[in-house]
Amino acid sequence: MSRYSPIAPSSLTADQHKAYDEASEICSSVFGDKFLYKNEDGAFIGPFAPLLFTPTLVDPFFKLVVELGKLPGLPGSAREVAILATGSRFQSKYELYAHERVAAFTSLTAAQIGSVKSGKKPFGDNALDEQGNVAFDVAIELSHKQGPMTEANWKRAEHAFGKEGTAALIQYVGVYAYTCILLNGVDAPVPQGERC
Repeated sequence: MSRYSPIAPSSLTADQHKAYDEASEICSSVFGDKFLYKNEDGAFIGPFAPLLFTPTLVDPFFKLVVELGKLPGLPGSAREVAILATGSRFQSKYELYAHERVAAFTSLTAAQIGSVKSGKKPFGDNALDEQGNVAFDVAIELSHKQGPMTEANWKRAEHAFGKEGTAALIQYVGVYAYTCILLNGVDAPVPQGERC
């Protein structure tokens, strides 16, 4: 159980209800039914439940998520590799649950997804393509070490994605590191009846 229990829509304050309505619309359009982000009562779960306790952050958070999705140059499979590799660093249960499901809608295989979410780069018959390899290496480096990214990984990313795509990759790692920290701080579980 999360340290911030989901709030039923009928129990929301006026500010929370406004944030809830905005977030519901965005979640529906961005995530659809790829994973559970509300419980059976319609209350938000995952990172969205604690956000309602800081309702003024809901709008900026979702604006960031929406704008992040519009960034050019980073293919969906490489994006999900970066998100899952970042999640593997923090072992954020809900993030790994949600993005394992999102990644299944890309060209990634179940074996690749399982390996990346455990922090291991797929190899052999399950090896990632070059963009996936670069996304994995950059995400692991940025989420594990202090100091600047190595010049070697910078050049690989720039070659694989161009400057815009590299900027998008770095943004994804940063946003999902934040999201994982939020989820771990509140101990957000995998939704009941689901597995990770």
